Amino acid sequence: MSITTVSSVATTSLSSHDSPQARLTTHHHHQNPFDSFIQTYNTPELMAKAYDLHRQLRNKDRRVVLQTQRAVSPDMILRGLVLDHQPPEFDPRNCVTVWCRPTKQVINLVSKVQSMLQRVEPDIWLMPAQNLHMTALEILHSAGNDSVEAELLKIRPYLTSLLAPNPSAVLVKPVLSFDQSALALSFLPDTQIVENEEWYSYHHYRKDLFDIVQKKAQVPVQSRYQVPSAHVTIARFVKPLQGSMDDWLATLEEINDWLVHEGGKDIVWRIGEERGSECRCGRIWYGGGWSEGIGYSLRQKDDNEVLWRLV
Repeated sequence: MSITTVSSVATTSLSSHDSPQARLTTHHHHQNPFDSFIQTYNTPELMAKAYDLHRQLRNKDRRVVLQTQRAVSPDMILRGLVLDHQPPEFDPRNCVTVWCRPTKQVINLVSKVQSMLQRVEPDIWLMPAQNLHMTALEILHSAGNDSVEAELLKIRPYLTSLLAPNPSAVLVKPVLSFDQSALALSFLPDTQIVENEEWYSYHHYRKDLFDIVQKKAQVPVQSRYQVPSAHVTIARFVKPLQGSMDDWLATLEEINDWLVHEGGKDIVWRIGEERGSECRCGRIWYGGGWSEGIGYSLRQKDDNEVLWRLV
């Protein structure tokens, strides 16, 4: 999910980068912005390199910004909710999305990284383990309650296919992505293909989600950005840094070095392996909202249970 700063209007942060591929507004029914990326980076190796280049350039750019500004940008909506005890309505942004839930292996890794961050900045807000998610598709954002319900009326008949598990979308090699507002674990599509199977990446998965929503359900996808990114937000700022910016940036570098050489090298996240994808709605920016539907996981599918349930 993209990260907000001070404004109540959704602004982008961790999920955006200034590139021709980045901006995604409302699309006409024949357009799928994921198609061109797949056609351009048309092998597993090329796609993984594109994802990796995106996150490297993004971290490089944000490091320069942090070094120049010498300050972070606390999320004022989150600050109001957690520090000033404002009611949920303080966050006016309602969304409709498709979420992927991390595996226990990924959750454990997140916990370790969060502990490393909190040792340096005790006041940083950490995403609770039960709220961790990756937004595979943002269908509607920053809308009113009526708009959410209107779109859900069209989407509900297609929830079965929208949330069906696919065993081939695999993510690997997490590193820490960061900016002035928040931090996330960012993954790459796996380059390994099972013999005799067609290549199907996380980007292909997102492309298919887009087609189901826009072509079948006839709901115009109103995502803010479409970028080569697969990330799970793990922390946000609600206060200024206690320590120095130099110490903070050094900590981030140390964590990423640990992730590359030790902590993240054996991570393999098969989308839907342990928990099914969710159609998550409402005030979801910090892990809240409700699940309009939850698909069955790959493990439940393998047990020959029904593939779908509603909650």
